[in-house]
Amino acid sequence: MDVKLVAEALYAMQGRRVLVIGDVILDRFIDGSVERISPEAPVPILSQTNSKQMPGGAANVACNLAHLGCRVRLISVIGQDDTAMLLRREIERAPGIEFVPLVLANRPTSVKTRYRASGQQILRVDEEMIEPLDDAILPHLIETISDCIKMADVIVLSDYAKGCLPPTVVAEAIRVSKQAGKMVVADPKLADFSAFTDVDVLTPNLAELRLAVDAKLDDFESIAAAAAHTSAAHRIGAVMATLSARGILLANAEGIIVHEPAVAREVFDVSGAGDTVVAMLAATIAGGLALADAVSLANIAAGVVVGKSGTAIVSPGEIIAYTAPTPPSTSPTHWQKQCTKWRAEGLRIGFTNGCFDLLHPGHMFLLANAAHQCDRLIVGLNSDTSVRGLKGPSRPIQTAQTRAGVLANLSYVSGVAIFDEETPLEIITTMQPDLLIKGGDYKAEEVIGGDIVKARGGDVVIIPTLGVHSSTGIISR
Repeated sequence: MDVKLVAEALYAMQGRRVLVIGDVILDRFIDGSVERISPEAPVPILSQTNSKQMPGGAANVACNLAHLGCRVRLISVIGQDDTAMLLRREIERAPGIEFVPLVLANRPTSVKTRYRASGQQILRVDEEMIEPLDDAILPHLIETISDCIKMADVIVLSDYAKGCLPPTVVAEAIRVSKQAGKMVVADPKLADFSAFTDVDVLTPNLAELRLAVDAKLDDFESIAAAAAHTSAAHRIGAVMATLSARGILLANAEGIIVHEPAVAREVFDVSGAGDTVVAMLAATIAGGLALADAVSLANIAAGVVVGKSGTAIVSPGEIIAYTAPTPPSTSPTHWQKQCTKWRAEGLRIGFTNGCFDLLHPGHMFLLANAAHQCDRLIVGLNSDTSVRGLKGPSRPIQTAQTRAGVLANLSYVSGVAIFDEETPLEIITTMQPDLLIKGGDYKAEEVIGGDIVKARGGDVVIIPTLGVHSSTGIISR
């Protein structure tokens, strides 16, 4: 997929509204090492070294959407227990999610605990209630869903078979969505796909598709035929089947639309990879991208996330970097000469700076708004040495050339210049911009280099920060 198209698609999804409905889960990960077998039974002894928890199930879909830059409303059912409190706390850490839970005192919040030795799972323990919701509760859940559908650009039904999405709720959510003219993406666990009649995109994995059609589906042709038959049989716009190592297949009633082979890379952990695929598909549809291109972008996201630990999320900067953009010219001298030419043409030059490690929606908000203030925007980028001095020895996650390649493919960035100093004072002196643009809660008189810009009749512009997006938060997640 062309890197420019990827960058444009990621920008188009910023601020789009997505309603996620489904089963939320608290995912726990207990890490350690195994060096001996228990004398009590033939089982390994795990010496615990670390533990962490993350939002899982529909909550992981919501988190992925939020970290891509969407505004998310999440509807689900939780218990009145300590697990629910922990899960709420984890969801609140993500930017841009409004959690609308239906709290039931007699129903525990689902927990999946994975025990891992040297990064590999050796045991999973599930604590959950999988029975469908009581009939008396369904009208309240359906009413909540109906009230929220009008706010969304796209609806996601994320079924994890924990009882939140019985067929009656699925059917009513689809009916109300279609009545409101909204697109629906559904990730199914129900074996009977007829419950998802009239959805726009159904996203089963291969095991779920096999169960639904009661066939082995070993070869690619039979998988494609089953997907096309499912689309035709249930008036489903298209079926996007995730095929693990064989990639992603999209088919409608007429046949195959696109097949995206999996991109070869080391697989660390597939936990929650399907959630990332569904989230990226929904976000790109909300942003107006063609369905075939949305599948390509979802496939790229899957390639990124399987290389991470746990129910991970992806950032826009990782997606763009994964498409291997060509590093641009990053010489300050080069861009000084270019600024001189632009200035002679009467163009107003803006300058902003930062580390831009793992480009996230907050970065994109700053850069897009900065570009609106001027005719040409130059980004001063801290070198790897400079980032280490500011952030510590574990940073940056991405090299300066990778970060520059990501930034250069944003349509609103005119040029990227790398500097080694701790502050951008020297490069601002070199560029002599007309506008110095900074994100955050700075005061104009506090911005480094502001005096240089003002001395030549320029201005300092402060753009407020977008939510709680941060590279540190992405790394922690």
